Amino acid sequence: MVLRWLEIARGDLLAARNCIDGPHFLPGFAAYHCQQAAEKLVKAILVHRGIEPPKSHDIDTLADRLSSADRSRFALASLGRLTPYAIAFRYPEEDLEPSIPGRDEIVSWISEIEAAIQRAVAELTDPPA
Repeated sequence: MVLRWLEIARGDLLAARNCIDGPHFLPGFAAYHCQQAAEKLVKAILVHRGIEPPKSHDIDTLADRLSSADRSRFALASLGRLTPYAIAFRYPEEDLEPSIPGRDEIVSWISEIEAAIQRAVAELTDPPA
């Protein structure tokens, strides 16, 4: 199940790249897919730790389910800033807060999430904490 969560996270990162490098520049949708990738990464780590992830898009709330001593919790802390992008730009009645990120910002998010996924995959060989 952990590998499936990470596979889906990678798919979201591919979608984010397509939204900024494909034929149409769609930064709001790219931001959404970055948030989704980060969310699925946190859920993969929770599952690896034997914790059932709740149905939530709030990355901080998900990461808070990890022990305060868990090294992954600290590594995931910065991804919480992506939570607002779970719904921003997808529903017409939602405020346009946060602002639409630029291409460079999205590229940096993708790199950050990819690196976190790489660390998670490497950790899969370790027993759960």
